[in-house]
Amino acid sequence: MGRPVVVFAGPFGSGKTETAINYALQLAEEDHSVTLVDLDVVTTYLRVREVEERLREKGLRVITPSEAGDIDLPAITPQIWGALGGQDGRVVVDVGGSAPGARSMGQFSSRLKKVGYAMNLVVNPYRPFTTTVEGIEKASQEIADSSRLQFTALVSNPNLMEETTLEVIDEGHLVVQEASYRLGLPIAFLCVRADLVEEVEERYGLPILPLNRYLLAPWER
Repeated sequence: MGRPVVVFAGPFGSGKTETAINYALQLAEEDHSVTLVDLDVVTTYLRVREVEERLREKGLRVITPSEAGDIDLPAITPQIWGALGGQDGRVVVDVGGSAPGARSMGQFSSRLKKVGYAMNLVVNPYRPFTTTVEGIEKASQEIADSSRLQFTALVSNPNLMEETTLEVIDEGHLVVQEASYRLGLPIAFLCVRADLVEEVEERYGLPILPLNRYLLAPWER
């Protein structure tokens, strides 16, 4: 069994929230009791709370901050504190996509170190600020410093949504592999759009997380 708390963080546009949602749903399908904690108190859209009812219908327990929360002290801290105790099944946490957003994790850092956690940096090498190994390294350091937690792995998400092809995945994943070597962090898994999974599942020698899309930008609704 994996660590009881699994955190997903990454710069804006990395796909961390979709990754956290799909990962939590996969755990739930494996008969785990799963709580999905939304600690993204910075992003104004593309957040777990926008689809929380749909996710609850799929069997997830969802904890989201109220609109009264702020970066340093989310309004539902007691509920989050309880969930991060690691005694009630598995917990998946979606953290704000920047260094200021990651501060919301800082107040829980001591608890997580006692309970045991995995913290994944979700990297989309086609997004600004993470197109290079140097950019990925900088993002990793900034978020780690703000959250007072260390990353344990990278998640490779070479994704251009509908424009994603095998060539796009190949080229982007190579950048993440180089960052993995530079940072000394393993790649936990590769995110692939669900309809492309059969084409890539034997290609990279990594676990594959199929991504089904749950979040829509305002202009897509």
